[in-house]
Amino acid sequence: MPSLLHAFFLHTRPYRETSLLVDVFAAEAGRLTGVFRRGRRNKGGQLQLFQPLILEAVGVGELKTLRQVEVAGAALMLEGPALFSAFYLNEVLTRLLPREEAQTALFLMYADTLGRLAEHDQPAPLLRAFECKLLEVLGYAVDFLHDSDSGEPVLAQCRYDFHPERGFYATGSARALVAGSVLLQLAEGNFHDPEPAKAAKQINRLALARLLGSRPLKSRELFLSSRS
Repeated sequence: MPSLLHAFFLHTRPYRETSLLVDVFAAEAGRLTGVFRRGRRNKGGQLQLFQPLILEAVGVGELKTLRQVEVAGAALMLEGPALFSAFYLNEVLTRLLPREEAQTALFLMYADTLGRLAEHDQPAPLLRAFECKLLEVLGYAVDFLHDSDSGEPVLAQCRYDFHPERGFYATGSARALVAGSVLLQLAEGNFHDPEPAKAAKQINRLALARLLGSRPLKSRELFLSSRS
């Protein structure tokens, strides 16, 4: 493991009297869990979520010791839907990323997504694109271009249902989940227009559910409670 890591804290919780137990996402090492001593002086002052850091993680087991934790940039100013969206990203990464597997491209996309959320870009398209990349990294990429039963290319005029373990398959039902024309838009990364945006949310939720299991997402519950 490299001596210094470019990283973000994903989640923190108290650990013993003066420390934190921290889930970390590092460009060079993927997801780590480490102990961080709150009492130690750190350059740059108070450390926050959504703030780029440089740190050292030492130890041979799953639980590392975090040392030389330094601020590498200002904490991003997130509020409202942007903040809930960032919490959601942190939660799915904490729950789904394997330990100590470098995911540099995903890390860069995560940092870019946080920056765009802070710039008040619409959260939904950013989340859908990130979910697709995460599924790809985990080995469960959604193939928007092919009928899983026949192997033939998706046809714009057909309608398709979706199963996470099967993929998209043509059906004659007018009540099928999505039109082939919408799948072709999703394959091109169109998560902005209303119809593909709605379909992408349904499809990604189904695809992620099999990996997340039955435990609800706390970030989703927090967002829904904020709107009630």
